[in-house]
Amino acid sequence: MRKRIAIQGIKGSNHHQVAREYFGEQIELVECLSFHGLVDQLLEGKADKGVMAIENSIAGSIIPNYALVYENNLHIIGEHYLNIHHHLMGLRGQTIADIRE
Repeated sequence: MRKRIAIQGIKGSNHHQVAREYFGEQIELVECLSFHGLVDQLLEGKADKGVMAIENSIAGSIIPNYALVYENNLHIIGEHYLNIHHHLMGLRGQTIADIRE
């Protein structure tokens, strides 16, 4: 039986990549719109495990996620480091000067 792994996000997201690298390719992905939703899936037994970011190199600790773990009596069973690369893309003919916030 395939493990049901809850993630915040969708297939192709950073959390999906971590789930595959940590648990292997043979998983059933449970996509959640929020970290609260991820916790709900775990508590309701709709997912066997979850992948939740609790720290990142830009923002540091993600305190609300630590609170979710604590308040719902969840346990951290492992960790995974994911090196993330971002790319800036634009339409053909555009220049950096054309980009606005």
